[in-house]
Amino acid sequence: MTRTLEWEGHKIEMRIFFTPRLLMLATETTLTVDGRLVARKGGWGITERAAGWFSHKGREIKSELQVRGGRRVFTRIPYVLRLNGLPVSSGKLRLERLAPAIIVWLTVAGLLVLLAFAI
Repeated sequence: MTRTLEWEGHKIEMRIFFTPRLLMLATETTLTVDGRLVARKGGWGITERAAGWFSHKGREIKSELQVRGGRRVFTRIPYVLRLNGLPVSSGKLRLERLAPAIIVWLTVAGLLVLLAFAI
């Protein structure tokens, strides 16, 4: 689920979700400001830092969204949003696209089992 907040007249949206790349094993973290993608980071782990810039009152603001997963965390991922290095928001983001990821994982596992018995 997208987390949305207002900051000095800007609408900031944060997301983390499984991406179809690499059989839904990779996640992608995105940060949008006023509907414009500012930062995107993806990879194998759920611990990521997406950083970018946006304009505010004629100045460039550095935005950084850091998410930290772990063994105890799977569907609700702790995050910290920093603007110009100062923490603005923290909490937990819901990891999206979990159901399709599980379907892909089970399908691949089933195919591997069938292949193992076929050989």
